[in-house]
Amino acid sequence: MPRPLRLTSYKGANMIKNPEPYLITAGGKIRCRRCKAQSSRTKAQCKNPALKSKAVCKWHGGLSTGPKTKEGKERIRAAHYKHGEETQEAKAQRSEKSAMFRYLTDLGNHCNLFYKGIKPLGRPPSQYAKLDLNDPEELALAILKTLPRK
Repeated sequence: MPRPLRLTSYKGANMIKNPEPYLITAGGKIRCRRCKAQSSRTKAQCKNPALKSKAVCKWHGGLSTGPKTKEGKERIRAAHYKHGEETQEAKAQRSEKSAMFRYLTDLGNHCNLFYKGIKPLGRPPSQYAKLDLNDPEELALAILKTLPRK
């Protein structure tokens, strides 16, 4: 029994909502998965068999392995760029701000600035390392990490 396929969109192929899952060829002797691409002109499902472990045939992007060169990967990255909220630079900046907030809450809890100790929710950012604030050197390090970088 073949494993279920993911319903994701492939480059250059419109996907049918309720595709016919199997194609029977060679007079009923061969049963294979059918390509899930949809014709933009006739809105009919492609009549070719899908490639092994793929949802589409070789004419609808099944043979694609993605870009291999650095220039090709940059071209794809630039093509998918929409608004800049999820670029690597934006993610690194958010992680840095989140780590700075963690250090500020640790300092506030250590100095008893809050009525109840604040415990930040979620997993800590990658740039955050738990420090022992009773040690003066680590306390100074935590204070330095809360200062904005320019």
